[in-house]
Parts: sequence; C-alpha cells; structure tokens
Amino acid sequence: MKFRTLTAASALALFAGSAMADGHAGNAGYALAEDGGTLVVMSNIAAPGDVMTYDLSQSLDAIAWRPVTGELLGFTNGMIYSIDTATGELTDLGATFMDDAKIADDAYVAFDFNNKIDAVRAVSSAGDNLVYFPNGFGDGDEKAGSVRRFTSLSYAEGDASEGAEPLVFANAYTNAIAGKTAGGTFQYALDARANALVSLANNEGTLETIGLVTIDGEAADITPWGGFDIISPAEGEDQAYAILQLDGADTAGLYAIDLETGSATMLSDLGMGGFSGFAVSMGM
Repeated sequence: MKFRTLTAASALALFAGSAMADGHAGNAGYALAEDGGTLVVMSNIAAPGDVMTYDLSQSLDAIAWRPVTGELLGFTNGMIYSIDTATGELTDLGATFMDDAKIADDAYVAFDFNNKIDAVRAVSSAGDNLVYFPNGFGDGDEKAGSVRRFTSLSYAEGDASEGAEPLVFANAYTNAIAGKTAGGTFQYALDARANALVSLANNEGTLETIGLVTIDGEAADITPWGGFDIISPAEGEDQAYAILQLDGADTAGLYAIDLETGSATMLSDLGMGGFSGFAVSMGM
C-alpha cells in the first residue's frame, strides 16, 4: 500500500473540505505528519481551514493530550517530550525507560492519558504495552518519572479475534476532563487487522471486540495510519474522534466515532494521507 504524506506547502489546504460542524465547535486537534516530523495544529476542528504546521526537531512516534495540565506530550523510543503547540518546540521530560520498556522497531504507536491516574499508556501494533508515570505521580511513588512495561496485548478467550495477532495503532480513554482527574475511565482502541473498535484492559493487555468500524453502514477496511482520541466536557460525556485512512485511499478523513458500535461518521476529508498520530483537546 502507498500513502501520500503531508507536505508543508499543502498544509493550508489541509482541512479545506466541508466539515459537519454541529457539536464539534471549539475542539482543537493535533496530528503528526511526514513520518512524525511535522506537527499539524487545528485550532478548531469545526473550522478545518484554520491550520498551522510546525517542523519538529525530533520525529515523534505518537502524541497525547494530558487533560489535567492541558499539555501535549510526544513519544519516541527512549524519550518523552512536552510539545509547545504554539511553536512546535520540544522539551525533554527526562523520563527513565526501564530496560524492557521499548516499542518494537517499525511498529505503529498508540498513546493516550488515563485521566483517572494521570498517566499515559503507549501500546503498539506489535503488542507492546507501556506506561509513562509523569514526574510527581502519586505521593512519593517509585514509578514517578519512569516508563514501564506491562502485559502484551492479546484477545480474550472466546472473542471473535481470539488467537489473532492484534494490530492496534490508536487508543483513547473516556472521561478526558480538562483540568482534573476522573472518577473512572475506560480504554478503547482501534485494530487495523480486525478492522474493529475494541476495548483494552490497561495493564492486563486484554482486548475485546466491540464492533467493526463501519462507514455509512458498510464495514471499513482501515489501515494503521491515523489516530484516535476522546474529549469529555464532563464525566460521562465523551466525544470520540479518529483520523482514518482506508485501504487503497490516498487521503485520510476526520471521523466521529460511536463508542457503542464502532460506526464512523466523516466530518471532513483531510485531503492528504500518512498521518501517524492524533490528539484532541477542548479548545485553544
């Protein structure tokens, strides 16, 4: 499969297509393009022509919005960065990676904050399952400032995909409430091999199928290019978005995702492809 990647010259045309704005106004979006070397910032995903791009000093594998602090973080093997969304400047957070806390070479990386504990999980298309516990995590917790490995991803016994190798490329937690932690969270993920929305049981790594990803009622053949995130105006109110690129397509789309069924509703044709990370926030 071949995919076109974003170029800086085409950035201003990026979200030029018509978007379904109702219910999405004020939500900001962030995406990685050009093999993780470019940050695309959408100040309002309901006004998709308003796009800025920044060349990054280090290519990133994934990005995640930290709801408690309102920061964008970036991941690459061996490094966690804070990203200035107004300039693209990266700041090394000095994370300590345990000896086994590595993502497999050439794997796609999913990255999202569990807002119940204010820690961020990185899982991969190769089944890796890591967590970064930010500095200050817990009350003198020894895990603070470190990245640690947990049980690799696999499907639950009796699941429709039991025994199949997952190809998870994106994850997202519910109750991503701005400015505070949540009373509880639930983790979803997208599997490009099963073409499905799945649940992901945190440290246990167990996957369970929720439903096939469908577009206009038809099963979609998704690729591992793109990303997935959830924002929550209040606890229990979750809005899920994904950048999806279908097999054989040159361009990706921005979609709203139904977390009960896996149904995807296109909000905008992005006009380009090859995105490798995505995050959303409640606005800028």
